[in-house]
Amino acid sequence: MSELLGALGNAWLRLLLYPGGLSAMLAAFILMRLRGVRHLKRPTSAGLLDLLPPLCVITLLPLAPAAPFPYGLDLLTAMLLLLWPALRRAATERAEPQSLAAQYIPMALAALNLASAANTLELSGLLRWPPEPARQVAFVLGAGAWIAAVPRLVPPHPELASACSALGLLLIGTLPLIAGISVIAAATPAWLVVAAAMALATAGIVGFQRLPAQWTYLWAGAALIAAGGVMIAPR
Repeated sequence: MSELLGALGNAWLRLLLYPGGLSAMLAAFILMRLRGVRHLKRPTSAGLLDLLPPLCVITLLPLAPAAPFPYGLDLLTAMLLLLWPALRRAATERAEPQSLAAQYIPMALAALNLASAANTLELSGLLRWPPEPARQVAFVLGAGAWIAAVPRLVPPHPELASACSALGLLLIGTLPLIAGISVIAAATPAWLVVAAAMALATAGIVGFQRLPAQWTYLWAGAALIAAGGVMIAPR
């Protein structure tokens, strides 16, 4: 823990500017405006505490042109931290299990697909384009299923913590897109690749928000089939 805190202390640009800090706050506001949210709810004291887990994940994401960080996150830990505001809200409001399952199953299936296609749980593994065609198809379907699931996890009137949570989920969805764009346009500067991937993922979130919820389950089902194909394929 002391080594992690020391590394964070040395990575003050990540904490204050990019990918965390001011850039994360600004991007969260822009994302909410694109989703049609005019004003964020005034945060409570508990809401401010809920802001810390999503911001930690965003700060540690392997996004160029930020300097590499010696400690990475795995996909499961990142999901739990990013979904912390939603999970605490569900516990406070005593949401029905069926409603929670309907919200979280598509993202869980997308995570399973991405981990299977990348053959790792590490987030840095999502930046490596798979060599096999079957894994490439699964990778694309997993990214699409992940992005399609994000709008269903954001409340209609979010606080800042929920907005940053949505941003963090969006940024994880951009990692496979960054891998694909980097292969297609290998000579493109890293920052431009990240910007293009973020634009594609944002357009996907806005588009899926306007589609019926059945499309989310369609993508999740396709991702599950692709993940199963990758798991049973001979190595």
